[in-house]
Amino acid sequence: MKTDQLQDRLLTLRFEMQRAFGLPGLLGALLIGAAAIVGASTPSVHPGTHEMLEMQDPARVARAANAHHVAGERSAAADAVALDTLPGLFPGFTQSANDIAVILAQARDSNLTLGSAEYQVTTEAGAPFTRYQVLLPVKDQYSAIRRFLAAVLNNVPNAALQAIHVERPAVDGNILDARVRFELIYRTAQP
Repeated sequence: MKTDQLQDRLLTLRFEMQRAFGLPGLLGALLIGAAAIVGASTPSVHPGTHEMLEMQDPARVARAANAHHVAGERSAAADAVALDTLPGLFPGFTQSANDIAVILAQARDSNLTLGSAEYQVTTEAGAPFTRYQVLLPVKDQYSAIRRFLAAVLNNVPNAALQAIHVERPAVDGNILDARVRFELIYRTAQP
């Protein structure tokens, strides 16, 4: 019986508030109540607040800035060394025939129908890298093409998927025509 009385009182309260404030006022009151509940449920102090308050000490701010500056100098020096050693991590261009063989083997393992491929070598003057682009026309189902792409990228570490263009020749067919462009990156021979 108490639940029926409570429901009646809440219904009466709703009608009285709607009559007094109108529908927009009633919705506004509900939004204010929801905001109050959300505000009460959030923690009052953000976890990083204590660190921010400690940083207001000028001496600590200066020490932190100096430490950050020194770390930035070390980081820049480490980046320069890493950048100088980066080309050495890539294979030489003599590896390109093996990489092409791996790509074709992955296509064969995925049972893909391959068309005639196009190849293009690009070397910029003074650049530490040589780029070898391979454009492969592929014909098969989406899952087989996707499996082929993943296998190539997993087995040829210096390969990057540059572009893929997929067409469905027949609306009701599940065989796709795709053109896949890989870019193989090699280090340029140093004089």
